Amino acid sequence: MELCVEKIVYPGRALARAEGKIVFTDEGLPGELVEVEILKDKKNYAEARTIKILEPSADRQLPRCSHYQACSPYQIMTYDLELKTKQAQLLEISSGLYGSDRPPLELIPSPQIYGYRNKIRLSFNWQAQPPFVAYHEPGSMASFLPVESCALVSDKVNALISRFNTLLRGEPHPALRHLEIRESFWSGELLLLLEAADEDSLERVARLWLPALTMDSPLAGVVGLVQEGRRKFFSRLYGREYLEEKVGPVVFRYGAGSFFQVNPPQLEKVVEKIKQHLQPQTPVKLIDLYAGLGTFGLLLSGSASEIMAIESDPGNIFFLKKNLRLNRIQHLVVAEGRSEDWIDEILEFRAGALVIDPPRKGMAEELVEALVSHPPGLVFYLSCNPTTLARDLKKFLQAYELLEITGFDFFPRTPHLETLAVLKARPPAH
Repeated sequence: MELCVEKIVYPGRALARAEGKIVFTDEGLPGELVEVEILKDKKNYAEARTIKILEPSADRQLPRCSHYQACSPYQIMTYDLELKTKQAQLLEISSGLYGSDRPPLELIPSPQIYGYRNKIRLSFNWQAQPPFVAYHEPGSMASFLPVESCALVSDKVNALISRFNTLLRGEPHPALRHLEIRESFWSGELLLLLEAADEDSLERVARLWLPALTMDSPLAGVVGLVQEGRRKFFSRLYGREYLEEKVGPVVFRYGAGSFFQVNPPQLEKVVEKIKQHLQPQTPVKLIDLYAGLGTFGLLLSGSASEIMAIESDPGNIFFLKKNLRLNRIQHLVVAEGRSEDWIDEILEFRAGALVIDPPRKGMAEELVEALVSHPPGLVFYLSCNPTTLARDLKKFLQAYELLEITGFDFFPRTPHLETLAVLKARPPAH
């Protein structure tokens, strides 16, 4: 079937129509004529796979990675079209949130569009001959795409991936499942995480591979991981168990299992935007919800008189406390547990501003309700999922005015983006 692609919808599917019926397919740029194969024909729409690009767009370009569909499917388009696509998606998702006085929606480009990621996670394919380091094919845990290098990470990281592909030609170690490489752009060091089915395999691989991996390498440390159900067991195999990154004036120490933003220069742009809104009220009482390593609490500490940071993950809490000491910050208190379990304390704190950076599923409903009932002055909601952001904002708008929505391209060449919503509490009705 031949179709003309109309647009790309979040999260990255090409939309076309066949006799008025919407068809979603996996590849195609606006204006392109494509040949597709229908996979599922549903009542209101169909799902398809693109077989051939019949009439390519002028915005189409050759991808840098052979595995681009797994790491960054937007490599096939110019960065200008990518930004336009993401801005249009944000406009569409947020269209029901504004009245007639809609403020302009800005999308902040990434300072780098390649080599920007400070983390990469790959799998080992032991079934292949010779075995290789790989991404999973999109939608499949059984099929693999070989990775010799990836355009989204630095030359240092790619050099380490190359060493792995050489090592895999030796004795097989099928208990070894994944590797993760993290890089500090500040220190230039790397941290390697190796995940295996059991600890014995990790120790054996460490003895055999470490001489080759550490030779003339900026490898600060190697950490092993064995996962049993939901429990994770980390062990130090070589060197240090952490890296340090500097964002603005703040030094962040984080471990192999810590959550940390993959594009630190773009994080600075988010903080600049928040500071612009905080400036008239500085210093303000601030709460950092879903705090992670204390990222926003620490970066906004100069604008705050008192900070409460709430975090549930024990590993993140460990490094959050380290980071307080490293940066000599004394006016931040750590609340350990889920944000929704601290509702009473959140309301008693009487914050002038809240920063919310939840997981993809968005905020707990009871937490949103509490903040609607007792609104602080300003709310900064940073989301990696525009759909759950729109859902939560609809509830917030009962008590808040939406000042602006700004997109930040943290993940260039991919369909993903971060969105910052700025909300201001409405004066209480008399």
